[in-house]
Amino acid sequence: MKKINNKILIIVLAVLAGVFVLSRIFRSSSRESNLRKELIKIDTASVSEILLYPNVEKNKEIKLIREGKNWVVKMGNHSATAEAGSVASAMNYLVHIKPLRLITKNKRKWNEFQVSDTSTRVKVMNGSEVLADVHIGKIGFNQQPGQQQFSANGIFTYLRLSQEAEVYSVEGFLEPIFNKPYNDWRNKSFLRLKQTSITKVVFNYPADSGFVLEKKDKKWWVNMLEADSVKVNNFLSQIENKNATTFADEFTANTPPQASIQFTGNGVTMATVQAWKQAGNWAVSTSHQPGIYFSSKGLESVLERKKGFLIGKKNN
Repeated sequence: MKKINNKILIIVLAVLAGVFVLSRIFRSSSRESNLRKELIKIDTASVSEILLYPNVEKNKEIKLIREGKNWVVKMGNHSATAEAGSVASAMNYLVHIKPLRLITKNKRKWNEFQVSDTSTRVKVMNGSEVLADVHIGKIGFNQQPGQQQFSANGIFTYLRLSQEAEVYSVEGFLEPIFNKPYNDWRNKSFLRLKQTSITKVVFNYPADSGFVLEKKDKKWWVNMLEADSVKVNNFLSQIENKNATTFADEFTANTPPQASIQFTGNGVTMATVQAWKQAGNWAVSTSHQPGIYFSSKGLESVLERKKGFLIGKKNN
C-alpha cells in the first residue's frame, strides 16, 4: 500500500512539473510574440527640436533646436550654442532604441522602475508633430554567471512611452545621456589651435608681469632667456583642443580686460584670450567663442606665468 502511494505521489509531482515547464514555455513564447520590434521610429533629418525634461533640473524644459546645420540649447531666458557631439550622441541613442523585454503593464510599478510622470522625459519633434515621447527610467545590469564585472553589453535602461502604461527594458545607458543639466548641453570649446603653426605667444598681465614666448631658430625663448622646450610643448599641446567646463554667465564685460594672451603664427593672429579679475578667480573669454564667459577654474594652465616656461623653474 505504501509503495502504491509513493508511486501516485511521484506521478502527481511529475505531472505538476510538466505543467509548470509547459506553462513557462508558452508564457515565454507569448511574451516574445507580443514584444514590439521597435518602440519608436525616427528620421533624424526630419527632427526640428528635442524637448527635454530632465529629473536633475526638476523636469524644467530644455530645448535643443536645430538651426541649419547647428544646434542651439535653450532653457528659460538662457540660450547658447549646443555641443554638437552631445546632440549627435543623443540622436543616435534614440534612433537605435530596441526593446529587450516587456517588463510590466501595471502603472503601480512605474515608480519601481523610475518611469513615472516625474522621471526624465524626452520629446522629439518635427514642427508641431511629435515623433517620439518617452520617459527614461533607471539603469539595470545583466551579469552572466561567473563574471566578476558587469560588461557594457549587459547594461539596459527601463523605458516607457509617455502615452502608454507598458514598461520595457531597452539596451544601453540612456539615463546619463538625457538626464543632464542645461550647461552640460552647451558648447564648452575654449581654444582650437594647431600647435605646429604657433610661433609667438604674447602674455599681457597686470603690474608689468607680462612676457613674450617666441620661437626663433627652432628654439623657444622667454624674452631674452631660452625656454624649457618640454614645458613649452606641454603648454601648446594642451591648448590645441582645450575645453572649459564652468561658465560665468553672471559676468558682464564693462571694462577692458586686466589680462590677455595673443597667439600668433607667422605674423597672423590665430586666437586671443581675455580675462577679467573676479573674487577668487577670473572671468575668461576667447575669440573662439566671443561673448561667452568661462570661470578660470580649470584654465590655470592656460593663464601660465613666466617662470612656468623657464629652465629649472617650478610651475608652482
